[in-house]
Amino acid sequence: MSAALRLAAALGLAALAAVGCRTTLPDPGPLASSTVAADFGTYRLARVGLLPFAGRDLSPESAANLQRAFQLELARVMPYELVPLTVADLEEVRAGNPYLRGRYEPPAILEVARRYRLDALLIGTVTQNEPYPPQALGLEVELVATETGQPLWTSSVHLDAGDARVRARLELWQDSHKADGGGRESVQLTLVSPERFARFAAWEVATSTLREDEQDEGAPARTYTPRNASSLR
Repeated sequence: MSAALRLAAALGLAALAAVGCRTTLPDPGPLASSTVAADFGTYRLARVGLLPFAGRDLSPESAANLQRAFQLELARVMPYELVPLTVADLEEVRAGNPYLRGRYEPPAILEVARRYRLDALLIGTVTQNEPYPPQALGLEVELVATETGQPLWTSSVHLDAGDARVRARLELWQDSHKADGGGRESVQLTLVSPERFARFAAWEVATSTLREDEQDEGAPARTYTPRNASSLR
């Protein structure tokens, strides 16, 4: 074998080794912080209304895109029928327009539940939204029971595309989407696609919440906080 061929082979092996290193990052665990109510298991949840996301400087288009991203991703992992609602749907409920005030009074929740036969409402607020690379997305999500108006679980997540832990979790999320093509190219696409990044955020929320719900019933309200959570803020 010529020196040039040996050099090319060595460079090829080095490149493969580098790729292997990038795709075998340790799993840091769910990056969302979640709390599940102690009596969560006593509620029967079949239909959950998904509200448009709210947040300062969040355009209606961005709110709708986030809602759609959560609907697509949560439908894969959550055992509920998700019913997307619009601001217009909520404005029809005569309760002083609580949605636009950022508050959800029990009468308003009960009226929405009656009209759309919902067992709970999923309410999301955007705390940070940087849609251009490197992306950053911060969310607070709450599942509110329409029967009582009480939160069944709450979750918050802050994702920075420049964080190595985020990239490691992206690899795992992509593995769950093998039917979509998988691999490193799809991860790179997610890093520049606001919709895919939002779906990844939904998966993080679901992963953390379901992890908490797996604990024994009857325990007090449970909280899961990711390692190095302070660095996510």
